[in-house]
Amino acid sequence: MTPKNKDEMPATDSSGVSGDRHEINRREFLTTTAAVGGAMVVGFWMPGTTRCAEAQVAPPIPGEHVPSQPWYRDAMVPELNAWITIAPDDTVTLRINQTEIGTGVLTSNSMLIAEELQCDWSKVRVEHASANRNVREKAPAWARKATMNDTGNIVGNTATERSGDGVYGRLLIHSSGNIRENKYYLQLIGAEARERLLYTAAQDWKVPVAELVAKDSVITHAKSKRRTTYGAIAARAATLQLPYDASTIQIKTPDKWTLMGTLQRNRDIPLKVTGQAIFGSDVKLPGMLYAAVKACPVWGGDVKSYNFDAIKNRPGVHSVVRTPKDGRGALSGGVAVIADSWWRAQTALDAMPIEWDYGPRLRQTSASILEAHLASLNEPGKVWTNHGDVDTAMKGAAKIVEATYGIPYCSKARFEPGAATVLVGDGRVDCWLGTQAPENMLQTAAKMTGVAPENVHVHLTFMGGGYGSDQGAHPSQAVAIAMAVKGRPVQLRVSRDEDWSTGTRFRPAAVAAMKAGLDAQGWPIAIEARGAGSWSGDQLVRGMTAPPYFVPNYRYSARELEEFVPLATRRATGSSSNCFYMESFIDELAHATGKDPFQYRRELIARNPVGKPGVGGFARRDDWLTALDMVAKMSNWGSPLPEGWARGIAIEDRRRPSRPHSTIAAHVVTIEVSKRGQLQFHRVDIAFERGYGLVHPMAVQKQIEGQMAWAYDEAMYQENSVKDGRCVEHNVDTFPISRMKEYPKEVNVQYFPTKFWVYGAGEEAIPQLPPAIYNAVFTITGKRFRTLPLKNHDLTWA
Repeated sequence: MTPKNKDEMPATDSSGVSGDRHEINRREFLTTTAAVGGAMVVGFWMPGTTRCAEAQVAPPIPGEHVPSQPWYRDAMVPELNAWITIAPDDTVTLRINQTEIGTGVLTSNSMLIAEELQCDWSKVRVEHASANRNVREKAPAWARKATMNDTGNIVGNTATERSGDGVYGRLLIHSSGNIRENKYYLQLIGAEARERLLYTAAQDWKVPVAELVAKDSVITHAKSKRRTTYGAIAARAATLQLPYDASTIQIKTPDKWTLMGTLQRNRDIPLKVTGQAIFGSDVKLPGMLYAAVKACPVWGGDVKSYNFDAIKNRPGVHSVVRTPKDGRGALSGGVAVIADSWWRAQTALDAMPIEWDYGPRLRQTSASILEAHLASLNEPGKVWTNHGDVDTAMKGAAKIVEATYGIPYCSKARFEPGAATVLVGDGRVDCWLGTQAPENMLQTAAKMTGVAPENVHVHLTFMGGGYGSDQGAHPSQAVAIAMAVKGRPVQLRVSRDEDWSTGTRFRPAAVAAMKAGLDAQGWPIAIEARGAGSWSGDQLVRGMTAPPYFVPNYRYSARELEEFVPLATRRATGSSSNCFYMESFIDELAHATGKDPFQYRRELIARNPVGKPGVGGFARRDDWLTALDMVAKMSNWGSPLPEGWARGIAIEDRRRPSRPHSTIAAHVVTIEVSKRGQLQFHRVDIAFERGYGLVHPMAVQKQIEGQMAWAYDEAMYQENSVKDGRCVEHNVDTFPISRMKEYPKEVNVQYFPTKFWVYGAGEEAIPQLPPAIYNAVFTITGKRFRTLPLKNHDLTWA
């Protein structure tokens, strides 16, 4: 068969191992032409040596001290601590304990450290921390004690603790938790190193530390006019211990920030736009094999048989390997073909006869699942909130309003399909991939191979999006495949069709029944909300247990359902469903009584007394009112619009029972719907909480702007349906991604301060957009739609 891509067919020697290619591909072209003044040479650990995989790099762009590959390297100079090294030329290398998935963590976390380190920002380079080292080494005592609140002297902020006892804490990045869970700890890391540098200079000069000033990697003693650089004393500082407990060091409050809060470009962007950034499928190792995988299309199924003889003589084909089922029975068993190129592996796999054992789930469909979900609403669920006497109040209501809402399954749909390279040796395993959970990958590899965790090394590459901390099937598949060819590295590349259907976990489908009793003036005297879905823990209830709206009698119950579809969190998590329910229903109540949706929300929030979180008291009432007033002013709420145009509003903060506050964001969308039912998204105005301050404002702005495309796709297009026990939509032709022309012409974001640290910014502006769009659609068409996405509904109007 003729290959589709010439680059996928490298020349081979007589052994079938890939040889040198003389063609130049896209990445090589970009790297060669863009890296003016810099070059990259990559070296790798192989069996028989003790050296860990590493990359030697020159600065890829003049003045940029950023490695072309972000994985951990053993220090070439003495370490001040496990996070920081400073070379004699003042180059500062910082290790970052979160994966760069496009959210700017290599920049924002570096800013947290550098702010306190007082180093020269232009000489900072970054790399990911080592999951292997995090297993082998414990954090120093002063770091483990670091559990005070974020700034020590700001009243009202929430105490945070570093997660885990490893030297780098928790490496998992999820739940918008990077800044929230690292800000104090990383600042303290920088401050401890700075204090050791100051102490070293003070010892050298026989002067008090209090007389020294550190700035831009230079220490100055004003009285004697002496000065030294960090690079000159870093090696000595690495051998000294502070004469006091480092956990008592005071970190800067936001009013003292000089780097944090400023506009800084993300340090990974130049590498990505010039083709120098290394992603999972870019890894190349000597003697490397490639694998393509296919799992049973029915979730929970397995391989019954396959005929390797039919393909074993195809060019480059090496072997075939069975891949395991998920232990919970959700992800399917499958089979992988190994060859000397991915293209040869994939085409051979496509040609190999496979017989599947579909299991008992073959008859499951979206309709049968929805029917079961809706039926569950009539069964008792766990009561999370029961304030007042809902049943009695309902009997005395002047008007009853009821509505049932639903959201579909949704794939994470990363645009970079899964890829992982694994080398299983004698007593050692090496893995190269991008993952939100490197420690999970390490433990998976250790468990599957029997190699001790301290001998498993995970080398993080860049990652083309995450959208959920569970990375699906391909990490365990890659390990299983590498075990079959022990001693040779194997790169598994998962096709997009596999990655979006059998190689992932989905956002749960969910439903909710809402019922309100209104008084004669149209205000709710009672609301009963019932939810059902397969969200785990408080994802099923977040935002619903303590609504911001004053309702004297409120009850919320939920049923957690078991399903055969593989499920996990997806960006915006449980708020993606619950905000849609609540903000759509509040809008319905406003329209049912002829009230303005903005004013209706404002009045209900204003009636909620400030007090203990929960129904009958809302601690952050005034902040919510600030957000509503700001977004109404930004959007010119109430001003006339042309025929077929309307504004829609929604507000949410993604709080959960364990977190009574999170990050407030209020949206007003301005859309147009033609009489033929064509929707155009013209504008969105967003009032977004910044709390005490944003560490990396440019990254937050980019995050919010990007979330508008993500949330618009959820509102308009994206769903995964089930037929014959399998996923129907598994590529962009059936799981659409909006085009650039659909993006709103105006995305206006304003920030308002509060007396809280915000809990995140990576997904906090997503849940509000679908209900805001739906509310505006109703204003134009007079049709109230209660299920996502809009592509399934008739938007025409007269």
